[in-house]
Amino acid sequence: MKETGKRLVKASVVVATYNHEKYIAKTLESIVMQECTFDYEVLVGDDASKDKTGAIVNEYAQKYPDKIRAFLRKKNLGAFRNIHNLVKSAKGEYIAFVEGDDYWLDDRKLQKQIDFLENNPDFAACFGRCIVVDENDERQKDFEKYMPFFSKEEYTSQDLEDYYLPGQTATAVYRTESLHNLEKLAKKDKRVIPRCPMVDIFLVLAILSQGRIKTMDEVLSAYRYVLRKGSGSWSSKHDGFSLINVIFFLYGMKELERVGKLLGINICYDERRKSEFAKVAMYKGQMPIIAIQIIRFFIWLWYQNKKDFYRFIRDRHR
Repeated sequence: MKETGKRLVKASVVVATYNHEKYIAKTLESIVMQECTFDYEVLVGDDASKDKTGAIVNEYAQKYPDKIRAFLRKKNLGAFRNIHNLVKSAKGEYIAFVEGDDYWLDDRKLQKQIDFLENNPDFAACFGRCIVVDENDERQKDFEKYMPFFSKEEYTSQDLEDYYLPGQTATAVYRTESLHNLEKLAKKDKRVIPRCPMVDIFLVLAILSQGRIKTMDEVLSAYRYVLRKGSGSWSSKHDGFSLINVIFFLYGMKELERVGKLLGINICYDERRKSEFAKVAMYKGQMPIIAIQIIRFFIWLWYQNKKDFYRFIRDRHR
């Protein structure tokens, strides 16, 4: 454990938030209510929100001065830089992440996961299950069926290639040492820094290069899934089907392949690209023809095995 003032901090909880005035209080309440046999700190980075998020964060920092550290940005850094800055300030042996609109459901979440990692040094991270809620905290069971989260005890690179995740970001606890090792690697070779803000997926890829990943069969958090514009939710910006979102997704897969190779993990998303190629056909009449052509061009451009792609196209036209 690292000493902060007179306290020994076992875990750091990183909360990146932007325009979450409706949700951030519930997020922070779920964190400060944790029942642990060790001390932990909470680092909250408000990325120059345009609403009252910063004021609410500041209120909680004053209410819990021995636990919460507020980082109120005067200039928007973007999700990746905001989180990166918070990680560099973290003092704990272990680190957990919670976005400013999600929240924890289990008051012993940190204790359970850190106990597992303490007893299993070959594991670099531990995830759990989550439920999906809307902006009013109503559970969305229908959406849960389609969330790409893992359901076995241990997560591997093959699962990442199949585009499954070990769990939602708020369910995880990582060894801080693993993240620092990646930081050192990034300083030596800047090519391992992703050129795409899909922070949660790249973090999973990077952690796989450092050790094993455990998935616990327990519901630990609530993931807020909101498509309404202006809600502050990640899903409202990135989950709708549009030209920009699809290109964003395709570029993210290409970056995962590139960074994975540098980290010694070979993954290929060509099967996923086939799926996206077929899916876009469903939107004929709803999207401009030029948008569909652009999407299919980038699928072809970033497809690894071009011969396989041409066979796929030939078979579709038979």
